[in-house]
Amino acid sequence: MRYLKNLTVLVVIAFWSCDDFLDTPPESQISLSDFWQTRSDAELGVAAAYDELQNAFESNFWVWGELRGDNYTLNDRPSADTQNQLTNNLQISTGGADWSDLYAAIATANVAIQQIPEIPDFANKNDLLAQSLAIRALCYFYAVRVWGGVPKVTALVDDVSGDINIPRSPLNEIYNEIILPDLAEAEALIQTPTSRNFFSLGSILALKAHVYAWPGAHQNYQMALDAINELEGLGYSLETSTDGWANIFPSESSNEIIFWLAWNFAEDTGNGGHAQFAGFTPDKVPAETLEAKWSAAIPGDFRILESAAFDIEIEDPMAEFPFLRIMSKFFGVFDDRGDQADASANNDFDIPFFRLSGLMLLKAEIQNYLNDGAGALASVNSIRTARGLPNLVGGTDVDTGNQTAMRDLILDERQFELMGEGQRFWDLVRNGVAVEVMSQVIDITSGNLNGLDREIEIVWPVSQNVLDRNPNIEQNEAYR
Repeated sequence: MRYLKNLTVLVVIAFWSCDDFLDTPPESQISLSDFWQTRSDAELGVAAAYDELQNAFESNFWVWGELRGDNYTLNDRPSADTQNQLTNNLQISTGGADWSDLYAAIATANVAIQQIPEIPDFANKNDLLAQSLAIRALCYFYAVRVWGGVPKVTALVDDVSGDINIPRSPLNEIYNEIILPDLAEAEALIQTPTSRNFFSLGSILALKAHVYAWPGAHQNYQMALDAINELEGLGYSLETSTDGWANIFPSESSNEIIFWLAWNFAEDTGNGGHAQFAGFTPDKVPAETLEAKWSAAIPGDFRILESAAFDIEIEDPMAEFPFLRIMSKFFGVFDDRGDQADASANNDFDIPFFRLSGLMLLKAEIQNYLNDGAGALASVNSIRTARGLPNLVGGTDVDTGNQTAMRDLILDERQFELMGEGQRFWDLVRNGVAVEVMSQVIDITSGNLNGLDREIEIVWPVSQNVLDRNPNIEQNEAYR
C-alpha cells in the first residue's frame, strides 16, 4: 500500500490488527521489543496504521456518510447491499455493519501509541505519535456515529489469559476517555502544520471541529469555531476558478485539501471505493431530485455538471442501461461507456476526508447556532464568491435571524459543494433532520418511502459476524 512499502512489518503487527482481535487471543513468536527500536520502526508502524485505515474506509467511508443520504437513487438492478443502504433498510448482514476493519486500525494505532514513547528521541517522534493518536480518534469518532456505544480498547491485546470479549461502553466514556484526550494530545504534539495525506495540525483541527460540533454532552460550538479559525490561518486557500475547482479532484494537489487518505491503485490493489459510483453499470446514480433542487437554487452553477453528470446521450438504448447518470466529480464525463468503466476501475483517487470549503461551511453552521446569522451568511458567501456565484443578501434571500432558515440554507450549500465527498448523511444527522429529510425520500424503483423513519434507526445494526464472535455485544434497539 502507498503508506507501507516494507511488507515485513505486517508480520510484526499482524496479531495486533487482526479482524477478530476483540475475541481471539493473539498468537505470535515476535516480541514487541524486537521491533520498536528505531525511528524507521516507528515510521513503519505508523504507516501500518494508515494502511489499516485504508482497509477500514475503502468502502465504508461512502457507505456510512454518503449513501444513506439523499444524493443518490438506485439503478434498475442494484445489489442487495446498495438497496438496503440507499433506502435505509439496514440488516445485520448489510455491508458496513461490521466494525472489524475499524477495530483493526484502532489496534494498530494502539501499538504505535504505546511503543513510540519508548523509543529513544528522534526528529519526528512527536509527529508520529500525534498521527497515531489522531488515527485512533478518527476511528472512534466514526464508530460512535455509526453504532453508538462501542467497545473501548486502548491497550494492547497481548494477554492471552485476559477476557477480551468486552462489552460496549457508553458514548460519554468513548468521547471523554479516548476521542477528546487523543485529540488534545495530538494537537499539543504535532509539529507539521499541513500535509495532504498524513495527519497534521490542519487535519487534527478539522477533526476537532467536527467532533465538538457533533451532538452530545461533549458538544462545544465555541471550541469547534476556535479550531476552524485556527485552521484558516495555516495557509489553506479556496480555488477561485471553474477549472481550479474541477481540478481539485483528479489532480489531488489543491490548497483546499486538508486531509485526503492516500490511495494508489497499483500498490493498494483496489480503487478506494470510487468505482462503485461510475463503473459500466453502477447500481447507484445521482438522484434527479438533487439535480432539480440544485438547478432551482443556483441556476447555471458549474458544479452541477462537474459533480454529477445527469444527462448523458444514449447512443444505443438496447446495449446501454437506462440509468446513465454518474458521479462525474472524480471521473469526468465519458462519451464511451467502456472508457468510463476502465477509468473507474483503475483509479488513484484519494478518500476525501477534509477540504477547506467543507470546514468553512461547517463554520457557517456553527456561527448560526451561536446566534451569529450575519457571520454565518458571510461564511457562506465566501464560498459563493470563490465559485463565481452570486452572493446571498440577508433579509432578501434569507432571514439571518431565523436559525431554522439559515440551517436549511447552509445544509443546501454543503450538499451542493460537497456532493460525493462522504458528508451528506452526517450533515443531516448532526443538524437533527435525518429522519425529517430521509423519511420523505421516495425510492423510484419501488415507489416506497425511504426506510429511515425513526431516530433509533440512525445508528447501524451490529453485524451478525461480530455478534457471533463476542457474546457480550448487545445489538442496537432498532435491530433486535
